[in-house]
Amino acid sequence: MFDRDTIVGPLQTSVQRRLDDLSRSVDIADRDRAADLAEREIPLLVEALRATLATHAPDARGHCPVCRSRMSRFLFRRRGRTPCRAYLAAQLSLGPAIEDVVTQRTKHLRRRRTASLSPLG
Repeated sequence: MFDRDTIVGPLQTSVQRRLDDLSRSVDIADRDRAADLAEREIPLLVEALRATLATHAPDARGHCPVCRSRMSRFLFRRRGRTPCRAYLAAQLSLGPAIEDVVTQRTKHLRRRRTASLSPLG
């Protein structure tokens, strides 16, 4: 059987090297070469990010199957809704447009209590 480090280490090094090469190429390229590079590489980077985020798709309860810890699978405790680390990292890297997707949620009990105290209800 393969040792994890013999597979993961070179893979991580290869990916990091490719990202470094892309960063350097953009820094030293003239405007036309940078546009050509962006036209070729941005779709590849977007597809790589989408593939990575697809593995972090939330389950029916809204939890990421990859990011939740092993202990939370075995213990019978309620977990709060925390964002998936992969989606959080992507959002922080891409920009602060999260207010477009996040809506304020009211707890069920608070809605019920408010409804029962209202003179109209």
